[in-house]
Amino acid sequence: MATEFYVVRHHGAWRIRVNGKHHGEYDSRLLAINGAVTEAQVAGPGAKVFSTGIVSQFSQEWRSKDGSNALGPRPSQHDVTGNVNE
Repeated sequence: MATEFYVVRHHGAWRIRVNGKHHGEYDSRLLAINGAVTEAQVAGPGAKVFSTGIVSQFSQEWRSKDGSNALGPRPSQHDVTGNVNE
């Protein structure tokens, strides 16, 4: 089963939750996401990172691809000129 990392606000700090346990203490959501991605890269294929937003819904921030843990931009339907890719 793939490991899922959740970035949450808990006891006044941003923390990472894995398997129901919180760890770390980060000053910002972005720092916590970066920490979670670093941990997810070590966890291996299928690892995913989620974070909570203002409305407390989780959104996926990162996932490993095909066994490689390369970071990359999310796919876009638009190219650099603004045209829609088919």
